[in-house]
Amino acid sequence: MSTFAVFGMTLDVAKAEARKKVSGTRKNPGAPGGVEPIPEAEWLALVEKRTEKIMGGYVSPALAHVRRPAVRRAVH
Repeated sequence: MSTFAVFGMTLDVAKAEARKKVSGTRKNPGAPGGVEPIPEAEWLALVEKRTEKIMGGYVSPALAHVRRPAVRRAVH
């Protein structure tokens, strides 16, 4: 029996993950309760920034060894 695996991240999955991770509030000691909501336009910009970070920095743990340079140090 053979096994087939695909490693990668799609933009839709990355955006959904970013929406879950980016908070809709921020700390503000002057606001009631110590937090204030982030305006939607600013929140969407934060989501896009997080999405780009997810897409650009994704490395599958199973393939991490492939991305490392295979350079050995010289022994003298």
